[in-house]
Amino acid sequence: MNELDLLKKHWNANHNFPKISKDEIMKMIHKKSSSIVMWIFIISVIEFLLLNLASLFLFTEDSDLEGNNSVLFQLIVNNIDYVSGIISLVFIFLFYNKYRKICVADNTKKLMKQILQTKKTVNYYIAINISLISLLSIFAVISILSMDADPSHGWTFYAFITGLFALVFLVFFGFMWLYYRVVYGILIKRLMKNYKELEKIED
Repeated sequence: MNELDLLKKHWNANHNFPKISKDEIMKMIHKKSSSIVMWIFIISVIEFLLLNLASLFLFTEDSDLEGNNSVLFQLIVNNIDYVSGIISLVFIFLFYNKYRKICVADNTKKLMKQILQTKKTVNYYIAINISLISLLSIFAVISILSMDADPSHGWTFYAFITGLFALVFLVFFGFMWLYYRVVYGILIKRLMKNYKELEKIED
C-alpha cells in the first residue's frame, strides 16, 4: 500500500486526522510518478543491453543464420542490430526526457500532461517493438523456406513447415505481449492512477 492509500485509509478511519493540503498531495503524487517513469527508463536500458548481448551470440559469422544466401535475409541480419539499436536509443532518450520533465513539473496540469505523454510513448514503444519482431520473423521464415531446393518437397511439406513456424511465432508473440502487458502495463496502470488522483485535485 503506497503513501497516498495509507493517507486515505487513516483519513477515513479518523476524522481528527490532520488535513493535508493539495500541495502536499501533489508532492506525493509527483514523487510517485517520477519514480514510475524512472523505472520505465531503467527497464528500457536493460532491454537494450540484453538484446544487443543476445545479438552477439545469434548473428555471428559462424551461425546458421549468417550462412543463409538470401540477399533479403542477409540485408536484414546485417542491419537489424542498427535498426533495433537506433529505435531503442531513441525511446531511451524519450523516456529519460519524460522522467526529467516530470521531475521539474511545477504544477498539476503540467504533471498530468507529462503522464499522458509518457503513456503514449510507452504504447508507441511496445507497438514498434512487436511490429519489428513480427516483420523480422516473417522475413526469416520466407527466407529459410526459399533456401530449400529439394524437389521432393511438395506443397504439403511447405504447408506443414509454414504452420509450424506460425505456431512458434504465435507462442513467441504471446510471450512478448504478456511481457509488455505485465511489466509496462503495471507501471502505466500506476501512472494513470496518479493521473486520476490529480484530476480529483483539479476538480
